[in-house]
Amino acid sequence: MKALRLYGVRDLRLEEIPRPERAKDEVLLEVKASGISLSDVKSVYETGVGTEPQILGHEFAGRIVEAEDIALIGRAAAAYPMLFCGRCMACLDGRPRDCGEMQLYGRERTGGMAEFVTVKKQNLVFLPPDVSFRAAALTGSAAVALHAFRKTGVGPGSTLVVFGLGAIGLTLASWAREADVRNIVLVAHAMEKAMFARSLGFLQSVDIESTDVYNYVMRLTGGRGADACVEGLGEGGALETALLAVKRGGRVVLMGKPEKSLEMTGLMYDLLLQKEIELHGAWKSSLNTRPAEWLDAMNAMRSHAVDAEALVTQTFRFEEYEEAFSLIHEKKEMHCKVLFVNGEEEDG
Repeated sequence: MKALRLYGVRDLRLEEIPRPERAKDEVLLEVKASGISLSDVKSVYETGVGTEPQILGHEFAGRIVEAEDIALIGRAAAAYPMLFCGRCMACLDGRPRDCGEMQLYGRERTGGMAEFVTVKKQNLVFLPPDVSFRAAALTGSAAVALHAFRKTGVGPGSTLVVFGLGAIGLTLASWAREADVRNIVLVAHAMEKAMFARSLGFLQSVDIESTDVYNYVMRLTGGRGADACVEGLGEGGALETALLAVKRGGRVVLMGKPEKSLEMTGLMYDLLLQKEIELHGAWKSSLNTRPAEWLDAMNAMRSHAVDAEALVTQTFRFEEYEEAFSLIHEKKEMHCKVLFVNGEEEDG
């Protein structure tokens, strides 16, 4: 089979290797769509993964071609990317996302940037017939966005501000729209990404280059401020604006992972104190523990409450991996979600 294996920083290779052998508790999945995440890009260009050589990819979906249970063969599924030990205190306390021995497909385990991959049966999320493999590869983004959205506590009539318009930020906006949030203000770095968000129906999308976000939110809310802000950029400037724009007693949800240390300025600290702002963190998503965000995300894609496929802006074959990674790393053109697709386009 063809597989993208990372041997070290800037040493990604497309190779022909044998199909993996599955264990009894695994299935062999023929990968149909595999997403390129920012963490994949960072691994290729900056850090590696520490388990080289390794097949990258933790966002993927495909069709089962081998399984101990023959009833599973032919079924379409996405793969929950995290494996938990089930023995540590976090797992036993019902907090598996805090597992100290967690493994991730594409890092500690062989990932989905290949024609075939083995997946634990417990990690399968089956696709409804009308959900495409392209959409299913974004199930993780939709689930992470849902986890963060629920932290905001907003609902009908509220104002929500989201900083960062990647696949997670835009999917979070879809969850807000489904919850009848009145004002969904989306904040992008560049005008072209704000225009992309508007093309998806989010008309209150702005860019920080041409818009004073704080004044925009104050005008929109009559000086009251947003009920909640989600900081998805991992940047101190965005966090400061979120603290300024949120109402007194409102919530700020931290979702973006910083690339470098953030400074807590005196102004930021004063805003937290004087406005009595609730500060929440949002991290990862759940499969089977309640709330089961992956299952909720799949159901939302089936009902079209979340149109994940609309977020796919570029697709590539595995043979085009250099162009695909370079597009994201060098920001050659506007992109939201970039996928590798394998074989003919089809639904699950």
